[in-house]
Amino acid sequence: MSVLGAAVSPEQLMRTMVATVGHELRTPLTSIRGYLETLLEGGLDAATVRRFLETARREALRLGRLVDGMLAFSPLDVSRHAPSASCDAPEQVRATIEMLEPLAAERGVTIHNECCDELSVRIDADAFVHALANLVENAIKHGGADGTIELRCSGDEQWVTTSVEDDGGGIAPSQQETIFSFGVSSARSGSFGSGIGLAVVRAIAERAGGDVCVEPSPLGGARFVLRLPAG
Repeated sequence: MSVLGAAVSPEQLMRTMVATVGHELRTPLTSIRGYLETLLEGGLDAATVRRFLETARREALRLGRLVDGMLAFSPLDVSRHAPSASCDAPEQVRATIEMLEPLAAERGVTIHNECCDELSVRIDADAFVHALANLVENAIKHGGADGTIELRCSGDEQWVTTSVEDDGGGIAPSQQETIFSFGVSSARSGSFGSGIGLAVVRAIAERAGGDVCVEPSPLGGARFVLRLPAG
């Protein structure tokens, strides 16, 4: 088995799996906890309560599917392709934003969604959310406090492109390729990552026949661009 194209020993593979599973389960768990804590605080109208409960339920179901998928193969194993599937990109973008609302609220971050309607992308919905959530969470954590994140989706007959921009410290040119390698993290705004999330994004993108890159953002931070096959 290979991890991002590199041969590894069984011991290295086990450490990779444990680290990756822990990292990838944390995001939906944090979302569920955030919504439940807000509900326990009370003072919400009935419609908001229902929306929060529906979001927490959806993330709990996705968490279960994520665990099932991890039992089948490593999220970093790109030696085989996932089954063919399609989803509506703007719909999954909205689901990702809802999932990460509690984390964004903690930092006072505003997420602007500028995606168009009905844009089909050839990837499983959970995998798309999984990849995008890593990018948005990265932007929330490393962008400016009380800052702004901009999400955009566009497409043509061949590709659907989703970008996530933040107003943080950006990525140094020397790190724009290595940052997607497992175990490689970048210091942005004085914070250090685990070096897992972006490697998972690249693995998911490549498994679907796409790619991901980073470039400077007009907001002053980083602009991550996820490109996946249309269809």
